[in-house]
Amino acid sequence: MSLRNTTIKLENLANQLRQELQIRFTAPVSIHQILKEKGIIGYFRPLQGLSGMAVKIARNEFTVPKLFMLVNTSEQYCKQRFTACHELYHLLYQEKFSVSYDDDIFQPVDTEERNANIFATFLLMPEAGIKYLTPANEQRRNAIRLGTVLMLEQNFRCSHQAMLIRLRELGWITEDYMENLKGEVRRNAQEYGYDTRLYEPTNNTELVGDYNLKARELYDLNLISQAKYFSYLRDMDIYKSTD
Repeated sequence: MSLRNTTIKLENLANQLRQELQIRFTAPVSIHQILKEKGIIGYFRPLQGLSGMAVKIARNEFTVPKLFMLVNTSEQYCKQRFTACHELYHLLYQEKFSVSYDDDIFQPVDTEERNANIFATFLLMPEAGIKYLTPANEQRRNAIRLGTVLMLEQNFRCSHQAMLIRLRELGWITEDYMENLKGEVRRNAQEYGYDTRLYEPTNNTELVGDYNLKARELYDLNLISQAKYFSYLRDMDIYKSTD
């Protein structure tokens, strides 16, 4: 399949996912909503040397696969969202997928890693939404203002760099104009009245999904011991101090 056809397919998948979950093209995607709707266990916690990880376990083609995602919260919140969308591609759409460790998602080493980045871009920043929110007189080459770029990235909750790359791919800005729009992102956001937490790490630990419920079910069915039950919880920092 040609690169163009692959790109079109990935954009269609991203748009279909938005439509399936009834997310407007002008709205930011909710990572938590997608994880819950798709039955994915998501674990968010501070890490070192790893942006994210995805694991898909299927005993055979007839069983419902178990899906798990890990996201590093010591990175900027906007990057956490991109990482999560990147891992969604691996879990939901990549064929014959089992596991992926991503130490730097912005330096893809193979085709599927690049595809995951392209999918994440389309899911986070749909073209229709960008066009709807951008003033018509700024939808010309090198005409978009810094304030509009900041508004777009705040609306879609993506990084400044990701939004600039998206605008370049849409043909709205050149490389030189892109360089002029970079600057000090936090300072510029403050000057335009935006919250800067989008560009900062959260360093939180959070479990999304039914991991703890599944562990409790195993214990209630006497399939695991109490010690094993609590070890499962401690693995996810749940009841970490429990004896």
